[in-house]
Amino acid sequence: MPDSPAPTVPPDDAGAGAARQLRLAHQKLTAHAENTPLIVIEWDRDTRVSRWNAQAERVFGWAAAEVLGKGLLEWKFVHEDNRDLARQITSDRQAGSAARRVVVTPNYTKGGGLVWCEWYTSVMFDDAGHLVSTLSLALDVTPYRATAEELEHSRARLRAALDGAKMLAWDMDLVANTWETTIDISDFYGAPRGPDYSNPELALNAVHPDDVSLVTAGRQRAIETGEPMRYEFRGRAPTADGFPRWFSTRGQVLRDTTGRAARIIAVTSDITEFKRGEEQREALNRQLRDAAKWESLGVLAGGVAHDFNNILTVVLGSANLARRGLPANSSAAAYLDQIEQSCRRAAEVCRQMLAYAGRNLGGAARIDLTPLVRESAPLLAGPAAPHNVRYELAHDLPLTHADSAQVRQVLVNLVTNAAEALAGASGEIVVRTYPAEVPAGVPDGTFHLAPPPGRYACLAVGDTGPGVSAEVRGRMFDPFYSTKFTGRGLGLAAVLGIVRAHKGGIRVESAPGVGTTVTMYWPGPVEQVASVPAANPSSSRTTNAALVIDDEMFVREVTASTLEELGFTAILAADGASGVEQFHRNRDAIKVAVIDVMMPGVTGDQVLKTLRLFAPQLPAILVSGFTDKRIVTADFGAHTEFLQKPFHPEDLMNIVRRLTEEKG
Repeated sequence: MPDSPAPTVPPDDAGAGAARQLRLAHQKLTAHAENTPLIVIEWDRDTRVSRWNAQAERVFGWAAAEVLGKGLLEWKFVHEDNRDLARQITSDRQAGSAARRVVVTPNYTKGGGLVWCEWYTSVMFDDAGHLVSTLSLALDVTPYRATAEELEHSRARLRAALDGAKMLAWDMDLVANTWETTIDISDFYGAPRGPDYSNPELALNAVHPDDVSLVTAGRQRAIETGEPMRYEFRGRAPTADGFPRWFSTRGQVLRDTTGRAARIIAVTSDITEFKRGEEQREALNRQLRDAAKWESLGVLAGGVAHDFNNILTVVLGSANLARRGLPANSSAAAYLDQIEQSCRRAAEVCRQMLAYAGRNLGGAARIDLTPLVRESAPLLAGPAAPHNVRYELAHDLPLTHADSAQVRQVLVNLVTNAAEALAGASGEIVVRTYPAEVPAGVPDGTFHLAPPPGRYACLAVGDTGPGVSAEVRGRMFDPFYSTKFTGRGLGLAAVLGIVRAHKGGIRVESAPGVGTTVTMYWPGPVEQVASVPAANPSSSRTTNAALVIDDEMFVREVTASTLEELGFTAILAADGASGVEQFHRNRDAIKVAVIDVMMPGVTGDQVLKTLRLFAPQLPAILVSGFTDKRIVTADFGAHTEFLQKPFHPEDLMNIVRRLTEEKG
């Protein structure tokens, strides 16, 4: 409401007019002070209350009559936490400081409660510079403060929820190129605290360098199209175990009234554990696919090996028997030698095929890799030539249960491969053994065959050659894959099959220009495993009958001919049921049995169990073209040995002699 015009003062009554003007001005000031929603408190030169308006009465509860003339600290008005501040302000005013102060403080009410006030204070001095009056205007901000505190509590709860959910909420001002985040960038991204992340561009320092363009492109696409912003990226700093930190951003671009992109409101989530689980699931699925593939290959290879080994047994046995009927110095002997050598080479190919399929683990025993490698050094000199082989062999390896012949085969294959990688150039081959612990979790990308967690004896073969690309690393263990002009077929594929059969792992570390190291993880430790006693050939001959049970006619006949060489009368059966029947007919005469393990209907081990019910000490030889370790390492009891097809007649003779002599 506008002020009323000042009354006219006659010239002859100037003094009285001035007094009236002064009273009117005072009345107007008092009226304004009483009607304002602000708290108005005036203090005299001694900081005593000289004005206390109605709003002050309403807010603090004291009537003006109760406080007029009282000093600032003479009643419980100033909060104890602010009494020193009040004294300092009073001292400054009396010292002539004209500085205006704006403070927010809690103050007591007459009833003992607290109200929060925002104080605006000004001072007046006389011509001599002495303090005349101090005017304090205040606004009761208690409701606003409660709202602000509740808002801050809500923000704190939101921050806690986002932090618990591994989320970062952010608001980017595209015009000012600034942003606000709910938590510290360094804490969220696990990034170093050194770099500056104060604006969106500098915050890209926390992003993996290879993914910076992906992040900026994701933002720009959302700005240009108006579509929701979605992208995933890696942080610069990995986790403690070396796994990449992964993040996912979802957001929306906000536009101003002109349609220009003004802000981005978004949430970034830490999806590292999700990615880790995704990789673990993929690794498990890959293992399941591989297991199914290898199982199929194993069945196929086992079937082929069974039939092929039966054929080789007939050929090898027939050649040996034919040799026995030749006159001395017969020219046919040389041809029989070639037949036997070819059979052995064919049998080796069959063994490699089974090794590739992981089905050939017949001679496993408790071994120490370091002595085995040391003893194999002369064997490796040829494949490594003309390059030098340097050995770094540990003496504290855990023992492993492995087939020493297959370990040597793996070693020779890898040294040969390393020598070929050097391709006549200068360089060396390094063979190392050392212990290692494989932790639980997702294996890194260098594992071609990931081993389960545990302690291992490692055998590594490295070269200083040109190295291989990631594409070649992914295929180098495939059968018949080679980067060389003269590939060797199943060389590295057999290595993979052998290590897989031993439940180990393979790691390949290589890059173009830095060479290649292939490390095999052999599981350990193992308990003592009893080894198979060596054959002790004897020249003694045994008489009486021998039972031969095999579903292959030619194998039966060759086996019978071999046993007849030892003086046995062969009793033949084409399957398990007829074999049991023949045993019952000739039980007193039968001194030894040769039984094929894999036959239609009743299997060889089932036949043997039946025979042992009636003849517990009957010597028996189980034969098979399969090399499944469940067959090879099975415990068929005393007086029993296993013979792998194809076998030389002399091998069968030696086992028969040994078993019959042991029985006495």
